[in-house]
Amino acid sequence: MAMRIRSPYRAATTHSKEFAEDPHSVCFRHPAIPYAQGNLLIILDGNDNAQGYLHHETARIACAIIAGNQWDGYLATSPTAAAIDVSPHGLLTGKEYYFIVPHPAEAPIESLGQSVSLAVPCAIKLTLRPAPHPSENTNSQPNAPQPGPYHYPVVPHFREWLFPNGKLPGTWSTIVKRRSPGVASTSDTTRSRDQCCRMTEAVEETDIAHIVPLAEEAWFTRNYMIQYGNKHASLRTGINDDANTMLLRADLHRSFDKRRFTFLPKKQGAVVTHVLESESLRDIYHNVELNTTSIAPEYFFARFAWTLLPLVKNFLRHGQRRLLLIQGQPQWTSAAECSDLADPPSKTHSASPTKKSRSPTKRSRAEMEDGQDCASQDSGDETLSDDAMDESQYHCAKRARRGRSPTPRQATAAQLPPSHRPPTPPGSGGEFVPSPESVASTIVHHRAVMA
Repeated sequence: MAMRIRSPYRAATTHSKEFAEDPHSVCFRHPAIPYAQGNLLIILDGNDNAQGYLHHETARIACAIIAGNQWDGYLATSPTAAAIDVSPHGLLTGKEYYFIVPHPAEAPIESLGQSVSLAVPCAIKLTLRPAPHPSENTNSQPNAPQPGPYHYPVVPHFREWLFPNGKLPGTWSTIVKRRSPGVASTSDTTRSRDQCCRMTEAVEETDIAHIVPLAEEAWFTRNYMIQYGNKHASLRTGINDDANTMLLRADLHRSFDKRRFTFLPKKQGAVVTHVLESESLRDIYHNVELNTTSIAPEYFFARFAWTLLPLVKNFLRHGQRRLLLIQGQPQWTSAAECSDLADPPSKTHSASPTKKSRSPTKRSRAEMEDGQDCASQDSGDETLSDDAMDESQYHCAKRARRGRSPTPRQATAAQLPPSHRPPTPPGSGGEFVPSPESVASTIVHHRAVMA
């Protein structure tokens, strides 16, 4: 019986015919800012059908997050137009929209209550007007009609965004919450619960991915996100609670932490993969339903905001003074400060692209456990900021902070005074090997001091 040689592998294009080759780039603008002053908030690709259109509710909630959780806001075709006549799960056929928020005095009471927290303070007090611009007349009557669109403040960065504790907006509130029994070990729980990648059902080469990233633990604690974890266990595990973790194939985990896709609801009670960039990911995974069993929808919502808010960078870099939400309060911010907020200093120092990392075969066993092999350092394709640090980088950084026990020769060298240390030979990789004479001299020196 003859052996059969198979045809060369071709990349899968399971869903490629369902999407446009050149999707619309849909622009969303601030209605109270002139075009010349840079009123473009974000741009989203229309990846939701073959004509290049965009899901309406996804875009509206995205803009509402940027505006500080203004769920009563709506999309319009001009700064003074009425809301567009499109159902929440309809598609946006245009290429430009304005996100309009009613003046606080005009907003209905029920819509104001949507962002009120039952556990911690609300994301933004909608009954307060924003701080006036220095050039504005502050002597006007408080009850006088407000001309023009409402100048709502904008959230500049994920760490300045306050989670809307108490109630999720729109379709997000229809996601069914299914809890798993909490246990002490997140790693064991997630792997035994999921068994395989939630997106591909791959069994091998899977990582434990955090929905709210590990690098955002301070934000997680500050916004009391522990309340959405599994009962009892969440008090022990915090951000590592298994309601905030899932198994993903290793390559998808890296793309997930580079903000190339996220998860959100696009129909009643169901969550799908939403690809923001990468045509290859879009063709295979976009709008594919995800199994969300045992994962808190609040963590998915926070992940959506974490993926979305870096898109506001161009709005901040335009060189204009902006009205921003800083620590939940509206503040006029200078152009220089806006630029700093757009590019916060990185706390994560990844390997230089010009340096070769160690071969996977030379890494310690601890670095390879749980599928975390510091892949982001091997790739060297880009430097990730602290808020984009994925789980594998987190574990590598943690092990680096712990440090390794020095060899006896290294320990001896570290104790030598600088005067007894000969220059390091070039090309030696920086490792210092003390001479016997210098070691003997040091011992004599220490004995003299002790005497």
